[in-house]
Amino acid sequence: MIEFTVTKEGYSIKAVVERQAQDLLIQLIGGDVMHYGVVTTVDKYGKLQTIALPSRPEHFHQEGLLTELLGHKIASHLQNNAFIVSGVHVNNISDAQMHVAPMIVLDLAAQITAWLKDNQVAAPEEIFAPSKNH
Repeated sequence: MIEFTVTKEGYSIKAVVERQAQDLLIQLIGGDVMHYGVVTTVDKYGKLQTIALPSRPEHFHQEGLLTELLGHKIASHLQNNAFIVSGVHVNNISDAQMHVAPMIVLDLAAQITAWLKDNQVAAPEEIFAPSKNH
């Protein structure tokens, strides 16, 4: 596990990166209330899928803007799949803080990409049961 943190305009977003074989789990969390509200999956071919959960009645978490940005930036450096789980909430967020969030994520993406380049792992040997034709 490795962590990267970037702070701008008085708040921080942290990327916690964990690896299982060639797959990644990235927690993109920060602000005043860290939580989980969005999950984006991304494969090494750049295909993304995002699920946003309800944040309060008639509203959904908006962190997909950040998770998808991160996913697009790291996709070409993935060895396999990544799950990006996110929750970033800044109490009484200012316009300046909202506008720097993507810049924070771009900085985090650059750090994660550099780490991925320097920390490739061999593919594990996977053995599957023989197919049974009926």
